[in-house]
Amino acid sequence: MSTVNELYQNVTGKNKDEYRDYLMVLDRMDWHDYDYTTWPCADLSFQDLDADENHDIWPYKPNLGEPHWVDLNNQFPVGIRRYGYVHKLEMPEQVRELSHDDATSILNEIKDIKDDNLEEFNDQIQEYGFSNEQHFLWGIALLDDAQEKAYDAADDFLKEQKAKLDAQMDSHIEAAEAGGLLDPISGIDMETWAAANAKIAGGMDLEEVLQIIGTEKPIWDQVSAEWNTRMSQDTTFAISKVYGDAFVNSNIGKFASQETNQGSQANTTSSGNSLTNVMEDFELYIKIMCHQNMGAAQGKDAASILQEYGLTVTDWSSVGAHWSPKMATDTRMALKMGELMEKYNAEFAGAKAGDDIDF
Repeated sequence: MSTVNELYQNVTGKNKDEYRDYLMVLDRMDWHDYDYTTWPCADLSFQDLDADENHDIWPYKPNLGEPHWVDLNNQFPVGIRRYGYVHKLEMPEQVRELSHDDATSILNEIKDIKDDNLEEFNDQIQEYGFSNEQHFLWGIALLDDAQEKAYDAADDFLKEQKAKLDAQMDSHIEAAEAGGLLDPISGIDMETWAAANAKIAGGMDLEEVLQIIGTEKPIWDQVSAEWNTRMSQDTTFAISKVYGDAFVNSNIGKFASQETNQGSQANTTSSGNSLTNVMEDFELYIKIMCHQNMGAAQGKDAASILQEYGLTVTDWSSVGAHWSPKMATDTRMALKMGELMEKYNAEFAGAKAGDDIDF
């Protein structure tokens, strides 16, 4: 065993700040006398490691003529990627000639053959230029990595565009405020009007809403007409944005401390955890959305469908505000949404939308 191995220190579970001196020692060690396969923590079975944990350092220098080296364990937690790196594997030309989608589809089809026909599996991987099963599995992992990087790049672009649009909307709102477009009408500001409409949509009686606001119906009707006019004439949609934010988060201003009928109803119909469940379960969100869409086509009221899930209209507004920004910046979620919509649209199209729900 190389004397270089005497430099080894077990730093499992520690962060870099705790063993920075050790890293400097490894930087200066005699790499010509180093064999990564005999390093004390070397694991040539190349098991997968937990990417969220700090593992022991397994040094590897891919090129002795270059200064940099890598930590196989912490930089390559996926075992097959670690294996491919140290063996300097390359994607066969037969696969490189294919599109990413075609290559992924073909290799996964070959992978599924193994359990039923090992001989055919080996013939197939050789036909596509792989030297052995490990090389083949590394190829699949590489394609998966490329897809993940593409998704990440798309997500970064979407987030950048969203940030620009958000900044633009903020400037529109500032301009609307400066121009008086958000000034209160008969003492009722936009946030109060939006919150009041949310309470009404959620089932609160209009008279109770007017009492909380401190106004009468003729004034309310006049205020509503004026706010609707302002929104319709606002080509920047700044007023609509302020309205939407207040509608979704309606427990504000005069409604913040009120024990309302709507609040009581929400406690009853939401069955405590219904709102939390749909906030945490993207598939359930899409299922309810499809249920409403199919129900509307069958003449069923959307609010009554929400009640079947223990939700109110106000709850649903909050749910939409929760998931919409995520879908706008997450390519994977957008793709999953398409798959789920196809699934649940077919389910609710095949049965009446008002049929009993199978949770």
